[in-house]
Amino acid sequence: MNIIIAGASFPCGAGELGEVVRRHGLVPTFLDHPNNGFSSGSILSPWIISDSVPNALATQPGLFLPLMESWVSVGIRLTESHLLRFDRRAASISRSKEELSAVLAEAGLCHVHRYRADTLEYALQAATTCGYPVVLRADTGYSGRGVWVAESPSELRSCWLRQSEERSSSDFAEMRSVMNTDADNIVIEPWLSGREWSIDCIVGPTGTFLVRVCEKATGIVLGKPVTLGYRLTTDTALCAEIGATARKWCSVLFRANGLSFACFDIRRHPCGDLVPLDFGVRLGGDCIPLLVRHAGQGRNPYAAALDAGFSGDPLSLVLPDAGNALVHAFAHRSGVYDGIRVLGHGVVVNSRQRGFVIDQQQGGPVHRRVATIRTYFDSQRDFDIACATSSEWLQVNVS
Repeated sequence: MNIIIAGASFPCGAGELGEVVRRHGLVPTFLDHPNNGFSSGSILSPWIISDSVPNALATQPGLFLPLMESWVSVGIRLTESHLLRFDRRAASISRSKEELSAVLAEAGLCHVHRYRADTLEYALQAATTCGYPVVLRADTGYSGRGVWVAESPSELRSCWLRQSEERSSSDFAEMRSVMNTDADNIVIEPWLSGREWSIDCIVGPTGTFLVRVCEKATGIVLGKPVTLGYRLTTDTALCAEIGATARKWCSVLFRANGLSFACFDIRRHPCGDLVPLDFGVRLGGDCIPLLVRHAGQGRNPYAAALDAGFSGDPLSLVLPDAGNALVHAFAHRSGVYDGIRVLGHGVVVNSRQRGFVIDQQQGGPVHRRVATIRTYFDSQRDFDIACATSSEWLQVNVS
């Protein structure tokens, strides 16, 4: 049987995923878009450059495994006649925060209460029901695009206008293109304070297994929630709770006997239960694969999890070393980016090119993010402090 590993230039080690599936009797084909192909084409075989699944492969029995959001869009367009197995229902749910909550509610699982807000008046009514602060978000989206936090009716009115402007931006249009959707629904939900986590799982024929658990440091900048950094954790009790809860979610979201990666952003509901803020049928991005593979004890945690998904053996898993972290650096004034200097410990793993123009009046906080640093913190407290004071030890040069 074939397996199509789509988005194979994604830095999770697609070649090592291929080695795993070969051991389990599948024949991998590596697929990616033309603009990504240069990074992996020389080392992965067979390697196909295309924006879609070639019909010769789509009409053969096999599995479709997308690693990134644009390939989820391709998977959704597959039909039963294509013979490739892909959980289009789970993928469809992942494209709607409102539907995610509805599916979990129907199964009797704790969830974020979300309300459709077609007009500002509906949004204000829903916010009164939720109680402030509230989150105003695009129902379909990722990376914080279209997401705002309001503390009062007057702030919600302001956020509504600013979100309307954001939804007409080229950045938002690019996101819609990646997700292959024109959906423009808006939802209101209660703001859940406290800790946030980001996780990856593998959902396989033998069950759901955790790949990694990251603590997230977040802040609210000019009304928008912003990710400041991630820190890997192997807290035994926390990972056990998250793993057990994720298995419940995935048993509802996915069909049995499929194969998929899944990512969740998680907070704790006031009742004490964990709830997913977001869900994807792919791997988490934002430089996390670079962190996970660096902390993988000499092995690839993604490949190890895929092996567990086939074999059902949790001993195959490799939880990446705790303490390894990413911290994002932001420019705090307009100008031309001229590089970054790390005054503390850490190495730059991703940076905008010198000459990038930063306009504080245009774009959101992600536009002002100029680099990502891989580093290490012994404790969650040290990590939180470092993220909150990053401008003191990450010298962003803007001219």
